[in-house]
Amino acid sequence: MLANDVHSKFPPGAGLPLGVRTLCDYLDAHGYPISGCFEISTIGDQDMAAWFPNDEAMQQQFAVFGRGSTGSVYALWLREGIEADKAPVVVLGSEGEMLVLATNCSEFCRLLGCGYDELEWDDLTNPSPEWEAAQPLRDWLKARLNVDCPHTGEDIVAAATSQYPDFEDFVRQWQDANLDG
Repeated sequence: MLANDVHSKFPPGAGLPLGVRTLCDYLDAHGYPISGCFEISTIGDQDMAAWFPNDEAMQQQFAVFGRGSTGSVYALWLREGIEADKAPVVVLGSEGEMLVLATNCSEFCRLLGCGYDELEWDDLTNPSPEWEAAQPLRDWLKARLNVDCPHTGEDIVAAATSQYPDFEDFVRQWQDANLDG
């Protein structure tokens, strides 16, 4: 079962949020695409080792569950011991982007339901051209999580950014202190 494989790569003690399980179950039942270029990831520990080399404590603050087509990493930010179900969803982009996308996994599922191709690149103030293609996912999310998806992702990301404005600074401070150059 895919959900178990994803969860096995989470830091010790981190639970698997219902939203991540729901996305894994959707993939098990329907295959790709889930929404846009988003994919479920089972190599989270490798991703975090690349972002935060030689710092296991820092790596353990992220539970990776997804990837984008360019290698972007989608993870739960387990800051200050926050429970996985309540953790914000962040993206560590292949080009160095560091964004908070959703206040929790349920909100991230709603964002995926918008149908955007690449969440860190697309203009989330406009509806996705792939809105109709994401209808099966929206139906699944409604049935499993009882959530509705907005036509744009702007408000979801704005709420997350407002609640967690320090994410990029948090990562940059670590980089400045730990990486050469």
